[in-house]
Amino acid sequence: MKASPGAGVRHNLDTDQIIAITADINYSYVYMLNGDCLHRSRTLKWYLDRWPHLLRIHKNALINIDYVQSYSLTGGKQPVGFVVMKNNLRLEVSRRNIKAVGQVLGNDE
Repeated sequence: MKASPGAGVRHNLDTDQIIAITADINYSYVYMLNGDCLHRSRTLKWYLDRWPHLLRIHKNALINIDYVQSYSLTGGKQPVGFVVMKNNLRLEVSRRNIKAVGQVLGNDE
């Protein structure tokens, strides 16, 4: 059987160029600073194990805090948090992570 041309090719990612990573089951979308969105067959846990400086804000999202544009909370008794990244990507923060994300981003609410 003949190997496909792309098989075995490694794509090294520069972690300083990653804005966010979102999950889709066992695949992920890596949003890069240059505007590219790369589709990868890795889980978020795989990325988090290798790059612990990324912040997990939801079960399906990791962010690079260097590229956060804003963080906001809406609602009263059950607040909903959102992070807007520099590329205008808007990601929801899980209820369990609202307090921790607020502390990391300097917005203790």
